[in-house]
Amino acid sequence: MGLQGLTVAVTGSRRASEQAELVSKFGGVPYVAPTVGIQVQEEADLQTEGLVRRLVGGEFAYAVFMTGPGVYRLVSTAEKLSVEPQLIDVLNRIVVVARSSKPQKVLQKYGVRVNLVPSDNTSEGIAAEMAKLDLGGKAVAILWYGESQSVLRETLERGGARVSEAMAYMYSLELEPRGAEVLAAVGFKSIPPEDQKILQLIDDLVQGKIHVVTFTSPPSARNLFRFAEAHTLDGDLRRSLNEDVVVVAVGPPTRRAVEENNVSVDVMPDVYKLGPMMKATVDYLAQDEPRSRKRALARIQRGQTADGKR
Repeated sequence: MGLQGLTVAVTGSRRASEQAELVSKFGGVPYVAPTVGIQVQEEADLQTEGLVRRLVGGEFAYAVFMTGPGVYRLVSTAEKLSVEPQLIDVLNRIVVVARSSKPQKVLQKYGVRVNLVPSDNTSEGIAAEMAKLDLGGKAVAILWYGESQSVLRETLERGGARVSEAMAYMYSLELEPRGAEVLAAVGFKSIPPEDQKILQLIDDLVQGKIHVVTFTSPPSARNLFRFAEAHTLDGDLRRSLNEDVVVVAVGPPTRRAVEENNVSVDVMPDVYKLGPMMKATVDYLAQDEPRSRKRALARIQRGQTADGKR
């Protein structure tokens, strides 16, 4: 069956176009309505600058990079401080951990050797791999994306590490110019969130015009529910997602963000990436009688699509 006849909501921003292409490839109709952007505020500048100075000062034995944009922010900050060569030299003398191939590629672009890329690219996966290392008394730097996950810090500290964390940028309901510049620098063609589009997304979910909704980061889910609550639409949205829409999460942290809002997740892939997520969704819908597939097909038969066409 694939996704034929199904309208699939894309709530991410950074890879929205790529995901929309995947939806179309599987025969579905992409509905792009990002619910998350990023902003680079003074606090993020200060934290990133502080981390650069401490790294160059030789304080850390390990450095963990969660995203490619975060790596770009760190190195560009070092360039502004006229210490980029020193930073690269230090990173090549300590253990560098990249959450996935994306920060790994950006690090390699700057000439930094990456020592560890966990096969499970969640905070839990990084924590499990680093727990095998000699952490006793060692200082570990973690450069996060828009939010941190306490499980990583707590696991490292139980292993005897001294952990310092910094934010390269913050998640937001807007994609501010500096945030867009950071994403573009590492090759992301972002689509900014728009209030009217998010409101329309909620309305179309509630009206049954969308059959599948996908979440590719915890903020993409949390922002949708916060936005709905601000407009007193959270009850209707929650009911629709639990009763009528196939809900898809890319990985455990995103799943938890959805479930925190009392909504059940129908699909989560074994490999926490975009392609496997879409394939897992197709496989789920291909089951003989999954409850959500029957709901989705029933809506198609009633001719309810996002553009109102049969």
